[in-house]
Amino acid sequence: MFIWSSIAHIIALTSPGPDTAIIIRQVTMHGKKSGYIAALGIGLGIYCHCLLAINGISLIILANDKFKLIITIIGSSYLLYLGFQMLYSKAIQENDLKKNESTVASSFINGLITNLFNIKAFIFFVSLFTVLIDSINGIFFYIYPLYFAITSCLWFVVLSYLLSMDNKFLNIHKNKLINLIMGLVLCFIGFFILLNSLYEYF
Repeated sequence: MFIWSSIAHIIALTSPGPDTAIIIRQVTMHGKKSGYIAALGIGLGIYCHCLLAINGISLIILANDKFKLIITIIGSSYLLYLGFQMLYSKAIQENDLKKNESTVASSFINGLITNLFNIKAFIFFVSLFTVLIDSINGIFFYIYPLYFAITSCLWFVVLSYLLSMDNKFLNIHKNKLINLIMGLVLCFIGFFILLNSLYEYF
């Protein structure tokens, strides 16, 4: 079961979603180092999701419509904020290296919050650990969450590297067109998630 769960996890990782959008955003605005830091934030978020799912907390959250709505509103609002910030940001300038320290902190937070308040991640890891629950005992209680967190982090580190290679077709850092497109994509994702959650609740 663990092998099939790992395959499902890899498929989910490589599928476009908010996490991928955040990595593209960070690399576009601040370079591959920012992407690496955001990947660490995503990895920590996934570790938290795994612990919540194993302990049954995620099930409690998903069973309550108000909790689901609050989490979705926070997550979608944050994506909208990042999207608008990207559209109107002056970060893509030659002097953005001066903001290096604040960029590191914000990159980590962006990755963490985007993943942590992604309701799809709640649902995915609840489904995943429902399958794995019989094999989780002893040391595996600690290994499984670490495995999913580390593999997720590594994937987004690799993605950050690929997006910032010394190649004019792949390197998206300071690309104003990509910056505009990703700002619009983040706004669209955030707006769609928000509308969908409000529709389902009311």
